[in-house]
Amino acid sequence: MVMPEKIGRYEIKSELGRGGFATVYRGYDPRFEREVAIKFLPPELIHSDPQFRVRFEREAKIIAQLEHPSIVPVYDVGEENGQPYFVMRYMSGGSLSERIKSHTFSIEETVRILEQIAPGLDEAHSRGIVHRDLKPANILFTNRGVPLISDFGIAKFSQGEASGNMTGSAIIGTPAYMAPEQAAGDPVDGRADIYALGVILYEMVTGKQPYKADTPLGLAIKHITEPVPHILEANPNLPLWMEKVISTSMAKNRDERFSTAVELVETLKAFLRGVTPPERSDNTTARLSPYNKTATIKKQQESTSTAQMEPKKRRSPVFAILAVLILLAAVIGGGLYFMGGDMLASLLEAPITATAPSVSGVPTETVQPIVIQWTATPISAAETVEATATQPSSSGLPIVGGADKIAFVRENDIWVMNVDGSERRQYTNDRLPKYNLQWLPDGKTILYMSGKTVKTVNIETQVEEVIINYVSAQYFEGFSVSPDGKKVAISVNRELFIVPYDLLKLRFATRRSALLEMDGCLFNALPVKDVQWSGDGTKLAIEYIANVNDVHADAIRIVDAQNCEAIPTATVDEFPTGRFQFANEIVNFDWDGDLLFFLNSNVRNNGFGDMVMYSSFTHKAEPAAPYENNCCYRDASFSPDSSYVVFAFQDIRLGSTGPINLYLIPTDSISVPRKLDPLPLPDNFFTNRNEAPNPIMRPAQP
Repeated sequence: MVMPEKIGRYEIKSELGRGGFATVYRGYDPRFEREVAIKFLPPELIHSDPQFRVRFEREAKIIAQLEHPSIVPVYDVGEENGQPYFVMRYMSGGSLSERIKSHTFSIEETVRILEQIAPGLDEAHSRGIVHRDLKPANILFTNRGVPLISDFGIAKFSQGEASGNMTGSAIIGTPAYMAPEQAAGDPVDGRADIYALGVILYEMVTGKQPYKADTPLGLAIKHITEPVPHILEANPNLPLWMEKVISTSMAKNRDERFSTAVELVETLKAFLRGVTPPERSDNTTARLSPYNKTATIKKQQESTSTAQMEPKKRRSPVFAILAVLILLAAVIGGGLYFMGGDMLASLLEAPITATAPSVSGVPTETVQPIVIQWTATPISAAETVEATATQPSSSGLPIVGGADKIAFVRENDIWVMNVDGSERRQYTNDRLPKYNLQWLPDGKTILYMSGKTVKTVNIETQVEEVIINYVSAQYFEGFSVSPDGKKVAISVNRELFIVPYDLLKLRFATRRSALLEMDGCLFNALPVKDVQWSGDGTKLAIEYIANVNDVHADAIRIVDAQNCEAIPTATVDEFPTGRFQFANEIVNFDWDGDLLFFLNSNVRNNGFGDMVMYSSFTHKAEPAAPYENNCCYRDASFSPDSSYVVFAFQDIRLGSTGPINLYLIPTDSISVPRKLDPLPLPDNFFTNRNEAPNPIMRPAQP
C-alpha cells in the first residue's frame, strides 16, 4: 500500500506500524498544530470482508467511551474515500516494552508507572470494558515520560456482547500475558487484565517474563497449568513480600486476585512504607470485588439446581488444553481471522515492524532511557505570606485563604506553585499564549484557553487534552465550567451557550448547530464576551459590550442561570453602568461567587491598570491600590474562601524596566496603601513586561 500524502485534513509524515487489520501513520494536524497518530483501515481489508470495518469502528467507539487521563485519547474519527480512520494522541516517548529491554526497574520506579495507569484500567473495567491485550508494548509514554494505556483494538464488554461479535470464541491476546481463563477460551472480565498487570509487574522488576516456551501454544498452556513462578528465584534482591503480591496478582483462580488495579498498586505502596496489608480472606475478597454480585448470583443458581442435576465440577486442565488446541487450530485454519497480524505480530513480544512500535513512532534502536516522572526542579521559598502564618494541610502543604496552590502563566506556559511561592513547576511547554485559567472540581486539572482552543492539563499525570476548538469563530472569548462540573458556559461569536460539560460531545461541537443540539440554553440578547459562575452554580456574571449614549463600554450583569427562560429577564445586578465610573474596557474581572468583584482597566503594557473592588450588596466600588497607592495591577483573583486576593503588580514609577511581581494579601486590606512584600519568586521571574500571569488559587485538597 502506497503511503498517502493526506488523510482528511491530516498531513502524513511517516508510517509507524502495520498490524493485522490497520496501519498507523504519524501525521500532522494543521488546525491544532500538533503531531498525531492516525489508525487507517487498508482498502484490501474492507473489500475482503466488511466485518473488518465493523471491528475497526467498534474499536473507535470503545476508546471514545474511555475518556480518562491514563488512556491514549482519540481526537477525531472520519472517513477518507470510504476508508475509516481515527486520530489519536501521538506518543513520542516510546513504550514500556522498550524500557524494560534497557534496564530492570526498581520497585519504586515500577510503582510510579503502575499507579498512573491503574486508574485508567479500573475506569475501563467500571464501564464493563476489558482490554484483553494489556502488555508493555501497549503502555506508551508521552515526551515527558507519562505512561498511558493504548490499543483497545481487541477489548470487549465483559457483560456480554451481541451474538456474532467480532472475536467470537477465539483466543484473543498475547500468550505471554494471558490469564488462564483467557488462554482457555473462557469468558473474561477485568480480572484478566489484573493478571496481565501482575505479569507486567513481574517483568519490570526482574527483566524476565514469568513463563517461557518454544511456541505460543506452549506458553498459553503454561499460564493454565503451571504454578505461579517464584519471583525471588528470578531476582533474589527483591523483598520477600513481593512473592505475596505476585501470587495474588497472578492467581489461577480469578476470585483470588486483586479486585482492582488500584488495589494492587496500593498494596505495593503499603509494603514499601513498611505496612503489612491485612490478609485478604474470602469474605474480604467477596466484599471488595466489583465482580462479587455476579459470582453470588451464579452460586445461588448452582445451589438451587442441585436437586435436579449433579454438582458442577471444576474443569480439568486437560479440557482447557484441548480447548486451546481446538480454538488455535480453528483460528489458524480460518486464515487467522480477525486476530491475524495483531496477535501473531506480538507473540512473545515480536514488534509489529522491524523498527517501530504500533503507535509511539520511536524506533527501538534509538530509544534512550527517559525519566519516569517529568518535573521541573523545585525552588524553595524563603519568605512567608503577608499578614498570617500559613496553616499546613493534611498533605503538608501550606494553606492561605482556603487554598494550597496557585496556578499561573509565565512565558506563555502554565506553572503551579504552593501558596507560599515554593515548589514552582512548569506543566506546559508550547509557548502559546494562554488565558482564562480555571481549576476544575477534581483539584488536579487546569482548564485554559489558547487562541480559539480550550485545553486542560492534569498536574498529576501532566496529560494535556483538547476540549474544544472553534477555529471557525470570529470571537471565542469565554469558557467557564460550573462548580459541580456538570455544565459549561461558552461565549462564541458574542453568543452565550450553556450546555452540559460532556467532553465527547464538546470535542466535536465545532459548529453553532452542534452546540444548539447539546440540550442547553442560548442567550444572544447581549454581545457576551466572558462569563463566570456563582459559587452555588445558580447565577452567572456576564461580561458584555453595553451601548451607553452611543458609546460602547464593557459591563457586568449578574443573571439567574437556573433555567433558560430566566436569563434574559432575571437581572440580579449590573455595573459599572449606573453604579460608578470606570474605564470603557474591562481587561479582566473576577467574582468570589457571591457578592464581591475585582475589575481591572488597561493603562499600560497590554493590561496593567487600575483595579477596583465592587460589592453587589452595597452596590458600591472602592479603588484598590494597595501598593503605596500606585498603578498598575492586573489579574486579581479571589482565594476559595474570598479572604485573600492574589494579583500581579508592575510599578509604573519604574517605567519599562519595572518587574512583574505577584502579591497575596488579605481582601479586607485591599484599600490600605502600604509597602507590600511579593511572593518570593526569583528576580525577573517574569521576563516579558506584557505578561498576563493570570494567577488562580486551588481549593486546599484533603
